[in-house]
Amino acid sequence: MVKVSVDLLLRNGIVIVEGREKRRSVAIRTGKIEGIYERGMEPRAEKTIDCDGRYILPGVIDIHVHLRDLEQPDKEDYISGTRSAAAGGVTTVVDMPNSQPPVLTREVLDMKIERARQGRHVNVGFYAGIPAESERFHASTKIDVLGLKVYPHAPLDGSTFNLKRIEESLKLANEMRLPLLFHPDSAQPMVKVRSVEHYLETHSCDSEVESISQFIRIHKEVGGRLHVCHVSCAASAKMIIDNRAEDRLTAETTPHHLFLSDADFSHEDGTAKMLPPLRTPQDNQALRDALCKCGIDVVASDHAPHTLGEKMTSFINAKSGIPGLETIVPLMLTEVFEGRFSWVEYLRMCSSGPANLLGLLGKGVLSKGYDADVIVVARESYPIEGKKFQSKAKVTPFEGKTVNARPVVTIIGGNPVYEDGKFLVGPGSVGTVPVRPLIRPRNT
Repeated sequence: MVKVSVDLLLRNGIVIVEGREKRRSVAIRTGKIEGIYERGMEPRAEKTIDCDGRYILPGVIDIHVHLRDLEQPDKEDYISGTRSAAAGGVTTVVDMPNSQPPVLTREVLDMKIERARQGRHVNVGFYAGIPAESERFHASTKIDVLGLKVYPHAPLDGSTFNLKRIEESLKLANEMRLPLLFHPDSAQPMVKVRSVEHYLETHSCDSEVESISQFIRIHKEVGGRLHVCHVSCAASAKMIIDNRAEDRLTAETTPHHLFLSDADFSHEDGTAKMLPPLRTPQDNQALRDALCKCGIDVVASDHAPHTLGEKMTSFINAKSGIPGLETIVPLMLTEVFEGRFSWVEYLRMCSSGPANLLGLLGKGVLSKGYDADVIVVARESYPIEGKKFQSKAKVTPFEGKTVNARPVVTIIGGNPVYEDGKFLVGPGSVGTVPVRPLIRPRNT
């Protein structure tokens, strides 16, 4: 019998089967994974990529990304941001609503969707913000977003954010059958920071815990799905674990909050300025433990690009945020290769977990019938160099850190986009925009 012909064959790579490394080939047809084959059993293919000695993995789904664009193209735009994702092994990104202008209307969302369609190199999804008067939220917006996001310490419309706003936001998200994501920080808006110490005090672990406590308390009354963004503190992780209720309360953390501590930096400039700030080694370890125990669900980059001038100034005047799309895969896989995370943990944290959290049925798993959003990774050692990023943001606190994993091929919907440092397609030709959920976990 003649073997089935496929569009693309990733030949003789290393795939993860039940947590173990196995030599296999992955066949792709019409944008889906057609099958995973032992050596010598592969079907004929129109195109073959030799993956000998390299890992074939599902692409990372990064649920917390700031792609800027619109009025901030000097920081990042959808071309540079999605090129950064592709080069970093991230196949789906979800864009936050605190752009300029913020996503508080259907019109702004439509502008972002159009810009992303023109510039995309990967799949792009979106979140929306919530206006001060929640009844002004356009119901049609829910079709094209994966969740609603609020910033209690800095509301998108400049208004005040109190307990009543938390309740209204949760009720709206519940009505729309969307998760409510929030930035956990109870600091007062527009606080004038006077020093590094004052910044760290203003955005302390106590502030983070207080905010989480407020949201959890009201969430227990209102219901729905609540997601805590970029958890940074041991006490926050414990509070989330103590209040877990399956998919009704979920959380994420970031590589920089897992692997960097405040004491690692002098803070003479904004290289390591982020929000929430870096914490202590004890917090780092607590977050790693919470991830392994499924107390925290996923890892996200919180890719937040700024210009060189905005970062290489005094800490007080510098902008908060760092680029992360090109470091998340190398950093997380280095942990796997050095034995601190298992393969099962990595795949759950970075691929299948994010897909499940946002209802992206068909993504995040390397298995027959799933979307062919696939990456190939070489196990090799090299130092991180911000100047080589595809992102417009080049300043990273991971500068010079040696990692042991390099993404070398990125495939979106069966289409090779990036291979060995070169882009194979132009902007706007592959990927889905907007990414929409195919299933929604129940709001109960």
